Amino acid sequence: MYEKGIQTRNHLYQTAKKIFYAQGYEKTKIKDIVETADTPIGLFTYYFKTKDKIVQEIYLEYYKQIDTYLNELNIKGLENSILHHVVLSRIYFDRILSDDNNRRFYYEILKKKSNYRIAGDFIRNTYRRYIDEYHLVISEKEFDNFLFIDFGGRRDYFLNYFEKPLDDSVDDVVFLLNGIVPRMLGIDQHAVTTLLYKGIQIAKTIDCEPIHFLWK
Repeated sequence: MYEKGIQTRNHLYQTAKKIFYAQGYEKTKIKDIVETADTPIGLFTYYFKTKDKIVQEIYLEYYKQIDTYLNELNIKGLENSILHHVVLSRIYFDRILSDDNNRRFYYEILKKKSNYRIAGDFIRNTYRRYIDEYHLVISEKEFDNFLFIDFGGRRDYFLNYFEKPLDDSVDDVVFLLNGIVPRMLGIDQHAVTTLLYKGIQIAKTIDCEPIHFLWK
């Protein structure tokens, strides 16, 4: 892709994030994005095809942003896959749930579809690291079923979380959700609980200001 094309694509992407933040997913139309970006709609469909493709990229970029940030911090102990994921998740959900506009966007996406369609690939790789590190034996069919159970449970939990609403803290959310798959995989209960508590505490010591989900 030529430099001008890269600039145009990035401009559309950043504009979409800004509008998603300001007015949410449901109210944002492709027309809003291209008019604000002052870019022909044909270029939008060329680079992204649909609004949902940008959403997928937002989630992937956000996850990678946190993962890269944690790796750069080089915190002792985060080579453990479960602990790393707990710390990442605490930052991930804190940045979303502590901001009303981010919460709205996250909720609207959940209402529309399962996060499995958006986040399946990088979560799959994360859980693969659990299996490799703990030398677990599991078939592909079992693994896929665990993923569907995990994502389905997460979606229903969060729909309940937003619609009730629940008074669960971010720590409660992370402790619950990040404990599901390790326990389904048969990893020692005490070890999992210890890693959950430790990861949540580590995350609280990290300056997360450089991390952004949507516009801020």
